[in-house]
Amino acid sequence: MKKYRPVHEILASKDVILAKSFLKELWYAIEEEYFSLSTNYKVYKQQLMHLRASAPVNWSLNWNGSQFYLSTIIENHSVLHVSIKSNGHVEYHFN
Repeated sequence: MKKYRPVHEILASKDVILAKSFLKELWYAIEEEYFSLSTNYKVYKQQLMHLRASAPVNWSLNWNGSQFYLSTIIENHSVLHVSIKSNGHVEYHFN
């Protein structure tokens, strides 16, 4: 029998808190103009690869053209996506 965890327990886990912190730091760096994605494709590609390598363990960093988000597979559940909107609000989505 599969053991499921409640959503509040998943969102309060160390992994999710670390992912949220990573996204908030990235968002802050972009908002304060310490970091920006290049318009040169080769530089942009290198920046994105570097950011993906810097993502927390077991998380995948993605860019949808307007915001960054992290995703991971939650055991016995589904995929959790953590994103941060342009106003700094963190959103969680289960697929």
